[in-house]
Parts: sequence; C-alpha cells; structure tokens
Amino acid sequence: MTKVWAYVFITTQQPRKVVQTLRQIPGVVKADALFGTPDAIAIVEGDDIASMDAVIDRIVEVPEVSATDSKVARWIE
Repeated sequence: MTKVWAYVFITTQQPRKVVQTLRQIPGVVKADALFGTPDAIAIVEGDDIASMDAVIDRIVEVPEVSATDSKVARWIE
C-alpha cells in the first residue's frame, strides 16, 4: 500500500523545542529547524489522507506552533 505524505511548514518562535517535540510524534518521518521562513519543516505520513491529517492535527496542537502550512506530496516515477 502506498503511503500518503505531506510537507508541513511550521511557524514558531522556538524551532529547536518544536522540532524535538515533533520528532516524538508517530507519523512524523523527519523534522528539522530551518534558517529563515518557515522556521521548521516536518515530513509526515499516513496510510490515507485521514491518518495523515491526524498527524498534522497533533503538530498543530503543539503549544509553541503558531501556524502551519501543509502540502500533500505524491511520488511520481
């Protein structure tokens, strides 16, 4: 089964703390702080759109996250 992926661009005043928290969330494949805007990025996955959205919902609930912008990705061969 093909997984559904998204890039989540994150705005925060505390990128290091947010990234450490995100790396503990199941479904977050990778999370890194960035220089510039956005402040951090996470790659998330799920078995379907609903499960991927649930991971994004957990990111939004992190207290230090002030905004997110998600882009669903598709692997093209």
